[in-house]
Amino acid sequence: MKFSLLIPEITLFSGALLILMLDVFFNKKNEKFQFFAHFFALIICGIALAFAVKTFGSYETAFNDMINSRALISFIKCIVIALLTFIILISIRYIFTIEKYSSEYLALLMIATVGGLLMISANDLLLFYLGLELQALSLYLLASFNVKSAKSSEAGIKYFILGSLASGILLFGISMVYGFSGTTNLTLIKDLIEKTKPDEIPVGLIFGLIMVITAMLFKISSAPFHMWAPDVYQGAPSAVLAFFGTVVKFSTVMALLLLSYSANWQILSKIFLIVAMASIVVGSFGAIFQKNIKRLLAFSSIGHIGFVLLALCSMQKYSYISAILYMIIYSIISLGTFAFLTIIRSPQTHENDATDDKIFNINSLAGLAKTNPTLALSLSILMFSSAGIPPLAGFFSKFYIIKTAILTGLLPYAIIAVIFSAVSAFYYLRIVKIMYFDQPNAHIEIEDLGNSRLVIILCAIFNVAFIFSIDILYNSIANFIN
Repeated sequence: MKFSLLIPEITLFSGALLILMLDVFFNKKNEKFQFFAHFFALIICGIALAFAVKTFGSYETAFNDMINSRALISFIKCIVIALLTFIILISIRYIFTIEKYSSEYLALLMIATVGGLLMISANDLLLFYLGLELQALSLYLLASFNVKSAKSSEAGIKYFILGSLASGILLFGISMVYGFSGTTNLTLIKDLIEKTKPDEIPVGLIFGLIMVITAMLFKISSAPFHMWAPDVYQGAPSAVLAFFGTVVKFSTVMALLLLSYSANWQILSKIFLIVAMASIVVGSFGAIFQKNIKRLLAFSSIGHIGFVLLALCSMQKYSYISAILYMIIYSIISLGTFAFLTIIRSPQTHENDATDDKIFNINSLAGLAKTNPTLALSLSILMFSSAGIPPLAGFFSKFYIIKTAILTGLLPYAIIAVIFSAVSAFYYLRIVKIMYFDQPNAHIEIEDLGNSRLVIILCAIFNVAFIFSIDILYNSIANFIN
């Protein structure tokens, strides 16, 4: 058995256990220990990232073909671990806020990431399910981590109930696939579908695949399975929300992409198309009416998922390149945006409270350009990029998605996507307008945290400088797929 293929996962999981073990021997309220745990988690992420880089260029399988490793998977793993590193970096203030729960918080982040990495590496539906559940169980706890907040507890309970339903659907779908194909191995399922005439494929197998995909569509909060996202985004602490919007979103979407890529389930492409259009429409219109920044970002994420699914409809090589490129850019934009949310605090309590609607009201950003011009400029760049305004990175990500849709004969749907992309620009530009043209208010203070500020600025710089490296990244992804 080639355990070397799982060294990044083993490293992260071992690091999480070590942090929990050290927690037993130290005073949890000791700031020195909290800083040490934070620094130790960053070191573990660095080691895991180094091991993931070492697996580049290899094409291997292990554990009876349940796990596979190739350049594309290694590349995706590197991005996931890098995103986790940045999330831990911007979580420093939150770690000091939760005091005695800091070790558990860090451990849950790392364990949830391990679940995502297992999904990405899986070549078997059972291992895929185990990775998904390992991630999901950690996320249920993280969503309700703010025990003093009723909204946080509500978010955790809603996510748990609906997430459990989705997990049940996934497991039932896997059992249907196994019953009608005799295997849970993705490669064998792909071979079976390719060798069987379309009208001779068992209905039970198709039904099972539909259930598997449906459960995954719930996990990535695509419409009409998005009902949990706004409440969870609003109730979760800002640092946890940053993890949800980057590491979890990216790893789950990539797992769905690799799942469809490995099995080549052309029969399910119509589902992707329907859900893509629904997500783009719901995400665009839903965000317009939101006053809470977190709820706005939840609906925004639904719209972005719609664009990714539009690329996956064709299941061609260049469509996967476009989808991966889009998710990389979206994750970096989200990282910078959520990093900004972690430094907002109330001038009365000096806390970043997820339940304080005044703090996270869009109007609380009024006059930010006058009080903090650097952050206002950085956030404006991220908003412009999200809206798809050239020459920022977000424009190129949407351009390649639209181009892919047109090349695969989906011109009417590409036009719809462009129209609703213009609609979505309204709520992004409204944030910029509030920051630059409205009078400052006293609802928020900006805490000068070097880590978060650095991440925000770096994300903004990436979006501006992306135009100079677009060919390099696009061609690199193409080479990894080959």
